[in-house]
Amino acid sequence: MREKRNRSSSEPGPGSLNPYAMLQFFSWATISCFNPYVTVTLTDRGLNNSGIGLILTLNALVSIVAQPAWGLISDRIHSIRKVFIICLAGSSLAIMLIPRAQSFSQLIVLYPLVLFFLSPVAPLLDVWTYQGGSLRPGSSYGSLRLWGSLGFALCLIPLGRMVTLTGLNVTSYSFVFLAVVSVLISLTLPAVQQKQISPVMQPSTGSLKISALLGQKAYLSYLFVIFLAFISIQPMFGFQARLMLEVGGNQELYMWTMALAALSEIPVFIWSKRLISRFRPASLIIISFAVFIIRMVIYSAVTEPWHIILTSLIHGFSYALFLVATVSYIDNLAPQGMKSTALTIASAIYIGLSGMVGNTITGRLMDSIGIRPVYLLGALATTLALVLFILTLLPGSRLIRKA
Repeated sequence: MREKRNRSSSEPGPGSLNPYAMLQFFSWATISCFNPYVTVTLTDRGLNNSGIGLILTLNALVSIVAQPAWGLISDRIHSIRKVFIICLAGSSLAIMLIPRAQSFSQLIVLYPLVLFFLSPVAPLLDVWTYQGGSLRPGSSYGSLRLWGSLGFALCLIPLGRMVTLTGLNVTSYSFVFLAVVSVLISLTLPAVQQKQISPVMQPSTGSLKISALLGQKAYLSYLFVIFLAFISIQPMFGFQARLMLEVGGNQELYMWTMALAALSEIPVFIWSKRLISRFRPASLIIISFAVFIIRMVIYSAVTEPWHIILTSLIHGFSYALFLVATVSYIDNLAPQGMKSTALTIASAIYIGLSGMVGNTITGRLMDSIGIRPVYLLGALATTLALVLFILTLLPGSRLIRKA
Protein backbone atom coordinates (compact mmCIF):
# COMPACT_ATOMS: atom_id res chain seq x y z
CA MET A 1 0.00 0.00 0.00
CA ARG A 2 2.82 2.37 0.87
CA GLU A 3 4.52 1.79 -2.47
CA LYS A 4 1.28 2.45 -4.35
CA ARG A 5 0.63 5.62 -2.39
CA ASN A 6 4.17 6.89 -3.02
CA ARG A 7 3.95 6.15 -6.72
CA SER A 8 0.63 7.95 -7.09
CA SER A 9 1.99 11.07 -5.45
CA SER A 10 5.19 11.24 -7.46
CA GLU A 11 5.93 11.57 -11.18
CA PRO A 12 3.56 10.10 -13.77
CA GLY A 13 4.05 6.43 -14.52
CA PRO A 14 4.97 4.96 -17.84
CA GLY A 15 1.38 5.11 -19.06
CA SER A 16 1.10 8.85 -18.49
CA LEU A 17 1.84 11.28 -21.31
CA ASN A 18 4.74 13.51 -20.36
CA PRO A 19 3.73 17.20 -20.78
CA TYR A 20 7.17 17.90 -22.27
CA ALA A 21 6.41 15.26 -24.90
CA MET A 22 3.14 17.07 -25.68
CA LEU A 23 5.00 20.38 -25.97
CA GLN A 24 7.52 18.79 -28.33
CA PHE A 25 4.71 17.28 -30.41
CA PHE A 26 2.69 20.46 -30.91
CA SER A 27 5.66 22.82 -31.17
CA TRP A 28 7.20 20.79 -33.99
CA ALA A 29 3.77 20.42 -35.59
CA THR A 30 3.67 24.22 -35.57
CA ILE A 31 7.12 24.45 -37.16
CA SER A 32 6.06 21.94 -39.83
CA CYS A 33 3.53 24.49 -41.08
CA PHE A 34 6.34 26.89 -42.01
CA ASN A 35 9.81 25.41 -42.56
CA PRO A 36 8.97 22.89 -45.32
CA TYR A 37 6.94 25.49 -47.21
CA VAL A 38 9.50 28.32 -47.43
CA THR A 39 10.98 27.22 -50.76
CA VAL A 40 7.58 26.00 -51.99
CA THR A 41 5.95 29.38 -51.32
CA LEU A 42 8.82 31.37 -52.81
CA THR A 43 8.69 29.19 -55.92
CA ASP A 44 4.94 29.75 -56.10
CA ARG A 45 5.59 33.51 -56.02
CA GLY A 46 7.83 33.15 -59.10
CA LEU A 47 11.30 33.55 -57.57
CA ASN A 48 14.31 31.91 -59.23
CA ASN A 49 17.05 29.98 -57.42
CA SER A 50 19.15 33.10 -56.83
CA GLY A 51 16.21 34.98 -55.31
CA ILE A 52 15.30 32.03 -53.10
CA GLY A 53 18.95 31.64 -52.09
CA LEU A 54 19.11 35.32 -51.09
CA ILE A 55 16.06 35.06 -48.84
CA LEU A 56 17.34 31.81 -47.29
CA THR A 57 20.66 33.56 -46.67
CA LEU A 58 18.96 36.45 -44.89
CA ASN A 59 16.92 33.93 -42.88
CA ALA A 60 20.16 32.28 -41.75
CA LEU A 61 21.75 35.65 -40.94
CA VAL A 62 18.78 36.63 -38.79
CA SER A 63 18.93 33.24 -37.03
CA ILE A 64 22.58 33.83 -36.11
CA VAL A 65 21.58 37.03 -34.31
CA ALA A 66 18.17 35.99 -32.98
CA GLN A 67 19.06 32.69 -31.30
CA PRO A 68 21.78 34.02 -28.97
CA ALA A 69 19.81 37.24 -28.37
CA TRP A 70 16.62 35.51 -27.25
CA GLY A 71 18.68 32.96 -25.31
CA LEU A 72 20.38 35.81 -23.44
CA ILE A 73 17.02 37.41 -22.67
CA SER A 74 15.79 34.06 -21.37
CA ASP A 75 18.81 33.77 -19.07
CA ARG A 76 18.45 37.36 -17.87
CA ILE A 77 14.77 37.07 -16.94
CA HIS A 78 15.21 33.43 -15.75
CA SER A 79 12.28 32.21 -17.82
CA ILE A 80 12.24 30.10 -20.96
CA ARG A 81 8.44 30.06 -20.93
CA LYS A 82 8.04 33.84 -21.38
CA VAL A 83 10.50 34.02 -24.27
CA PHE A 84 8.98 30.90 -25.83
CA ILE A 85 5.52 32.49 -25.80
CA ILE A 86 6.80 35.83 -27.13
CA CYS A 87 8.59 34.07 -30.00
CA LEU A 88 5.55 32.01 -30.99
CA ALA A 89 3.30 35.08 -30.78
CA GLY A 90 5.67 37.25 -32.84
CA SER A 91 6.16 34.60 -35.51
CA SER A 92 2.39 34.01 -35.71
CA LEU A 93 1.69 37.69 -36.33
CA ALA A 94 4.36 37.86 -39.05
CA ILE A 95 3.22 34.63 -40.73
CA MET A 96 -0.34 35.94 -41.03
CA LEU A 97 1.02 38.61 -43.40
CA ILE A 98 2.61 36.10 -45.82
CA PRO A 99 -0.63 35.28 -47.71
CA ARG A 100 -0.84 38.97 -48.65
CA ALA A 101 2.81 39.24 -49.72
CA GLN A 102 3.38 38.81 -53.44
CA SER A 103 6.37 40.95 -54.42
CA PHE A 104 10.03 40.12 -53.81
CA SER A 105 10.45 43.29 -51.72
CA GLN A 106 7.67 42.17 -49.37
CA LEU A 107 8.90 38.58 -49.10
CA ILE A 108 12.50 39.58 -48.40
CA VAL A 109 11.28 41.54 -45.36
CA LEU A 110 8.63 39.14 -44.06
CA TYR A 111 10.57 35.86 -44.07
CA PRO A 112 13.55 37.14 -42.05
CA LEU A 113 11.04 38.76 -39.67
CA VAL A 114 9.35 35.39 -39.14
CA LEU A 115 12.73 33.72 -38.54
CA PHE A 116 13.70 36.41 -36.01
CA PHE A 117 10.96 35.05 -33.77
CA LEU A 118 10.72 31.43 -34.93
CA SER A 119 14.39 30.36 -35.11
CA PRO A 120 14.92 30.44 -31.29
CA VAL A 121 11.87 28.23 -30.64
CA ALA A 122 13.60 24.88 -31.31
CA PRO A 123 16.75 25.65 -29.23
CA LEU A 124 14.61 26.99 -26.38
CA LEU A 125 12.45 23.89 -26.60
CA ASP A 126 15.54 21.65 -26.43
CA VAL A 127 16.89 23.44 -23.34
CA TRP A 128 13.47 23.33 -21.70
CA THR A 129 13.17 19.62 -22.44
CA TYR A 130 16.61 18.97 -20.95
CA GLN A 131 15.78 20.93 -17.83
CA GLY A 132 12.31 19.53 -17.19
CA GLY A 133 12.84 16.07 -18.63
CA SER A 134 15.90 15.44 -16.48
CA LEU A 135 13.72 15.70 -13.36
CA ARG A 136 11.46 12.83 -14.43
CA PRO A 137 12.58 9.24 -13.82
CA GLY A 138 13.02 7.28 -17.03
CA SER A 139 12.93 10.38 -19.23
CA SER A 140 15.73 11.43 -21.55
CA TYR A 141 16.22 13.97 -24.30
CA GLY A 142 15.84 11.32 -27.00
CA SER A 143 12.65 9.81 -25.54
CA LEU A 144 11.04 13.26 -25.44
CA ARG A 145 12.47 14.68 -28.67
CA LEU A 146 11.03 11.80 -30.70
CA TRP A 147 7.57 13.27 -30.01
CA GLY A 148 8.69 16.37 -31.89
CA SER A 149 9.55 14.29 -34.94
CA LEU A 150 6.20 12.52 -34.65
CA GLY A 151 4.31 15.82 -34.45
CA PHE A 152 6.22 17.19 -37.44
CA ALA A 153 5.42 14.12 -39.55
CA LEU A 154 1.77 13.65 -38.55
CA CYS A 155 0.99 17.30 -39.23
CA LEU A 156 2.75 17.41 -42.60
CA ILE A 157 0.71 14.61 -44.18
CA PRO A 158 -2.82 16.08 -43.79
CA LEU A 159 -1.50 19.63 -44.24
CA GLY A 160 0.07 18.66 -47.57
CA ARG A 161 -3.30 17.36 -48.72
CA MET A 162 -5.03 20.55 -47.56
CA VAL A 163 -2.51 22.65 -49.48
CA THR A 164 -3.27 20.67 -52.64
CA LEU A 165 -7.02 21.23 -52.18
CA THR A 166 -7.12 24.83 -50.90
CA GLY A 167 -3.75 26.47 -51.55
CA LEU A 168 -0.70 27.55 -49.56
CA ASN A 169 -2.50 30.09 -47.37
CA VAL A 170 -3.80 27.26 -45.17
CA THR A 171 -0.26 26.77 -43.83
CA SER A 172 -0.33 30.22 -42.18
CA TYR A 173 -3.70 29.61 -40.50
CA SER A 174 -2.61 26.14 -39.33
CA PHE A 175 0.60 27.61 -37.88
CA VAL A 176 -1.32 30.11 -35.76
CA PHE A 177 -3.77 27.49 -34.47
CA LEU A 178 -1.02 25.05 -33.47
CA ALA A 179 1.05 27.87 -31.96
CA VAL A 180 -1.87 28.71 -29.67
CA VAL A 181 -2.11 25.05 -28.60
CA SER A 182 1.65 25.00 -27.89
CA VAL A 183 1.39 28.14 -25.77
CA LEU A 184 -1.48 26.67 -23.75
CA ILE A 185 0.56 23.52 -23.08
CA SER A 186 3.59 25.59 -22.05
CA LEU A 187 1.47 27.35 -19.44
CA THR A 188 0.80 24.02 -17.71
CA LEU A 189 4.48 23.15 -17.23
CA PRO A 190 6.03 23.80 -13.82
CA ALA A 191 8.89 26.24 -13.46
CA VAL A 192 12.31 24.57 -13.17
CA GLN A 193 14.51 25.83 -10.39
CA GLN A 194 18.13 26.66 -11.25
CA LYS A 195 19.53 24.11 -8.81
CA GLN A 196 17.47 21.34 -10.39
CA ILE A 197 18.87 21.74 -13.90
CA SER A 198 20.77 18.79 -15.33
CA PRO A 199 24.54 19.44 -15.58
CA VAL A 200 24.53 18.94 -19.36
CA MET A 201 22.49 22.12 -19.81
CA GLN A 202 23.63 24.10 -16.77
CA PRO A 203 23.64 27.76 -17.80
CA SER A 204 26.95 29.58 -17.96
CA THR A 205 27.79 31.85 -15.06
CA GLY A 206 29.32 35.30 -15.35
CA SER A 207 32.46 34.26 -13.51
CA LEU A 208 33.34 31.75 -16.21
CA LYS A 209 34.92 33.52 -19.15
CA ILE A 210 34.16 32.36 -22.66
CA SER A 211 37.91 32.17 -23.24
CA ALA A 212 37.86 28.91 -21.24
CA LEU A 213 35.61 27.46 -23.92
CA LEU A 214 37.32 29.01 -26.93
CA GLY A 215 40.64 27.78 -25.58
CA GLN A 216 39.54 24.22 -26.36
CA LYS A 217 41.26 23.43 -29.66
CA ALA A 218 39.15 20.34 -30.24
CA TYR A 219 35.98 22.42 -29.81
CA LEU A 220 37.15 25.09 -32.25
CA SER A 221 38.17 22.40 -34.74
CA TYR A 222 34.75 20.82 -34.52
CA LEU A 223 33.07 24.18 -35.10
CA PHE A 224 35.10 24.56 -38.29
CA VAL A 225 34.25 21.02 -39.40
CA ILE A 226 30.49 21.42 -38.95
CA PHE A 227 30.64 24.87 -40.57
CA LEU A 228 32.29 23.36 -43.64
CA ALA A 229 29.97 20.35 -43.77
CA PHE A 230 26.73 22.27 -43.35
CA ILE A 231 27.60 24.74 -46.09
CA SER A 232 26.47 21.82 -48.27
CA ILE A 233 24.01 20.12 -45.92
CA GLN A 234 21.81 23.15 -45.20
CA PRO A 235 21.10 23.85 -48.90
CA MET A 236 20.39 20.12 -49.34
CA PHE A 237 17.37 20.67 -47.09
CA GLY A 238 16.51 24.15 -48.35
CA PHE A 239 16.38 23.29 -52.06
CA GLN A 240 14.88 19.80 -51.77
CA ALA A 241 11.46 21.11 -52.83
CA ARG A 242 13.02 22.51 -56.02
CA LEU A 243 14.64 19.13 -56.66
CA MET A 244 11.29 17.38 -56.29
CA LEU A 245 9.73 19.72 -58.86
CA GLU A 246 12.76 19.25 -61.14
CA VAL A 247 12.11 15.49 -61.44
CA GLY A 248 8.36 15.87 -62.01
CA GLY A 249 7.05 15.74 -58.45
CA ASN A 250 4.59 18.08 -56.76
CA GLN A 251 4.08 19.77 -53.41
CA GLU A 252 2.14 16.86 -51.90
CA LEU A 253 4.89 14.36 -52.75
CA TYR A 254 7.42 16.72 -51.19
CA MET A 255 5.38 16.82 -47.98
CA TRP A 256 5.31 13.01 -47.89
CA THR A 257 9.09 13.11 -48.27
CA MET A 258 9.45 15.46 -45.32
CA ALA A 259 7.02 13.41 -43.22
CA LEU A 260 8.88 10.15 -43.84
CA ALA A 261 12.17 11.91 -43.05
CA ALA A 262 10.78 13.06 -39.71
CA LEU A 263 9.46 9.57 -38.91
CA SER A 264 12.89 8.10 -39.68
CA GLU A 265 14.30 10.16 -36.80
CA ILE A 266 12.17 8.38 -34.20
CA PRO A 267 14.14 5.08 -34.00
CA VAL A 268 17.37 7.05 -33.59
CA PHE A 269 15.94 9.11 -30.74
CA ILE A 270 14.49 5.98 -29.08
CA TRP A 271 17.89 4.27 -29.13
CA SER A 272 19.92 7.44 -28.54
CA LYS A 273 20.87 6.64 -24.94
CA ARG A 274 22.08 3.14 -25.87
CA LEU A 275 23.95 4.43 -28.93
CA ILE A 276 25.81 7.02 -26.88
CA SER A 277 26.63 4.53 -24.13
CA ARG A 278 27.92 1.92 -26.58
CA PHE A 279 29.72 4.04 -29.19
CA ARG A 280 31.92 7.11 -29.04
CA PRO A 281 30.06 10.29 -30.08
CA ALA A 282 32.82 10.91 -32.64
CA SER A 283 32.11 7.53 -34.26
CA LEU A 284 28.42 8.38 -34.54
CA ILE A 285 29.29 11.75 -36.10
CA ILE A 286 31.41 9.97 -38.71
CA ILE A 287 28.50 7.67 -39.55
CA SER A 288 26.08 10.61 -39.82
CA PHE A 289 28.43 12.50 -42.17
CA ALA A 290 28.83 9.37 -44.30
CA VAL A 291 25.04 9.06 -44.63
CA PHE A 292 24.77 12.75 -45.53
CA ILE A 293 27.28 12.12 -48.33
CA ILE A 294 25.33 9.10 -49.59
CA ARG A 295 22.13 11.15 -49.64
CA MET A 296 23.70 13.95 -51.69
CA VAL A 297 25.21 11.50 -54.17
CA ILE A 298 21.78 9.91 -54.64
CA TYR A 299 20.14 13.34 -55.06
CA SER A 300 22.66 14.17 -57.78
CA ALA A 301 21.42 11.19 -59.81
CA VAL A 302 17.66 11.07 -59.11
CA THR A 303 15.28 11.02 -62.07
CA GLU A 304 11.96 10.18 -60.41
CA PRO A 305 10.08 11.58 -57.37
CA TRP A 306 10.06 8.16 -55.66
CA HIS A 307 13.87 8.19 -55.63
CA ILE A 308 13.75 11.24 -53.36
CA ILE A 309 10.98 9.76 -51.20
CA LEU A 310 12.92 6.55 -50.57
CA THR A 311 16.13 8.45 -49.83
CA SER A 312 14.32 10.38 -47.09
CA LEU A 313 14.10 7.14 -45.09
CA ILE A 314 17.80 7.41 -44.16
CA HIS A 315 17.36 10.97 -42.87
CA GLY A 316 17.31 9.70 -39.28
CA PHE A 317 20.75 8.13 -39.65
CA SER A 318 22.12 11.43 -40.92
CA TYR A 319 20.55 14.43 -39.19
CA ALA A 320 19.04 12.84 -36.06
CA LEU A 321 22.20 10.86 -35.41
CA PHE A 322 24.29 13.99 -35.93
CA LEU A 323 22.13 15.92 -33.47
CA VAL A 324 22.31 13.29 -30.72
CA ALA A 325 26.05 12.71 -31.19
CA THR A 326 26.89 16.42 -31.33
CA VAL A 327 25.11 17.16 -28.05
CA SER A 328 27.12 14.42 -26.33
CA TYR A 329 30.39 15.28 -28.10
CA ILE A 330 30.24 18.96 -27.17
CA ASP A 331 29.19 18.07 -23.63
CA ASN A 332 32.45 16.11 -23.35
CA LEU A 333 34.53 18.97 -24.76
CA ALA A 334 33.06 22.00 -22.99
CA PRO A 335 34.21 23.07 -19.50
CA GLN A 336 31.72 22.68 -16.67
CA GLY A 337 29.34 25.62 -16.61
CA MET A 338 29.94 26.44 -20.29
CA LYS A 339 28.06 23.55 -21.86
CA SER A 340 24.89 25.51 -22.70
CA THR A 341 26.96 28.26 -24.29
CA ALA A 342 28.96 25.71 -26.28
CA LEU A 343 25.80 24.10 -27.67
CA THR A 344 24.28 27.48 -28.56
CA ILE A 345 27.38 28.59 -30.44
CA ALA A 346 27.55 25.31 -32.35
CA SER A 347 23.87 25.61 -33.31
CA ALA A 348 24.40 29.15 -34.58
CA ILE A 349 27.36 27.94 -36.65
CA TYR A 350 25.84 24.95 -38.43
CA ILE A 351 22.29 26.31 -38.74
CA GLY A 352 22.91 30.02 -39.20
CA LEU A 353 26.38 30.78 -40.49
CA SER A 354 26.67 27.70 -42.71
CA GLY A 355 23.19 28.30 -44.08
CA MET A 356 24.00 31.92 -44.86
CA VAL A 357 27.12 31.02 -46.85
CA GLY A 358 25.78 27.81 -48.37
CA ASN A 359 22.44 29.13 -49.59
CA THR A 360 24.06 32.11 -51.30
CA ILE A 361 26.57 29.95 -53.16
CA THR A 362 24.09 27.17 -53.92
CA GLY A 363 21.41 29.45 -55.35
CA ARG A 364 23.86 30.98 -57.84
CA LEU A 365 25.39 27.62 -58.76
CA MET A 366 21.99 26.05 -59.40
CA ASP A 367 21.08 28.86 -61.80
CA SER A 368 24.39 28.31 -63.61
CA ILE A 369 24.87 24.50 -63.77
CA GLY A 370 21.57 23.03 -62.57
CA ILE A 371 20.31 21.50 -59.34
CA ARG A 372 21.63 17.94 -59.45
CA PRO A 373 25.31 18.75 -60.20
CA VAL A 374 25.34 21.04 -57.14
CA TYR A 375 24.36 18.10 -54.92
CA LEU A 376 27.41 16.20 -56.18
CA LEU A 377 29.63 19.18 -55.33
CA GLY A 378 28.01 19.20 -51.89
CA ALA A 379 28.92 15.54 -51.41
CA LEU A 380 32.55 16.33 -52.20
CA ALA A 381 32.60 19.25 -49.73
CA THR A 382 31.06 17.10 -46.99
CA THR A 383 33.62 14.38 -47.71
CA LEU A 384 36.36 16.95 -47.15
CA ALA A 385 34.78 17.89 -43.81
CA LEU A 386 34.58 14.21 -42.83
CA VAL A 387 38.25 13.60 -43.64
CA LEU A 388 39.20 16.71 -41.68
CA PHE A 389 37.19 15.50 -38.70
CA ILE A 390 38.87 12.11 -38.74
CA LEU A 391 42.34 13.64 -39.00
CA THR A 392 42.03 16.39 -36.42
CA LEU A 393 39.32 15.50 -33.91
CA LEU A 394 39.04 11.75 -33.51
CA PRO A 395 42.33 11.40 -31.56
CA GLY A 396 41.17 14.13 -29.19
CA SER A 397 37.91 12.30 -28.65
CA ARG A 398 39.80 9.18 -27.54
CA LEU A 399 41.87 11.20 -25.06
CA ILE A 400 38.70 12.70 -23.60
CA ARG A 401 37.15 9.25 -23.20
CA LYS A 402 40.27 7.98 -21.40
CA ALA A 403 40.27 10.99 -19.08
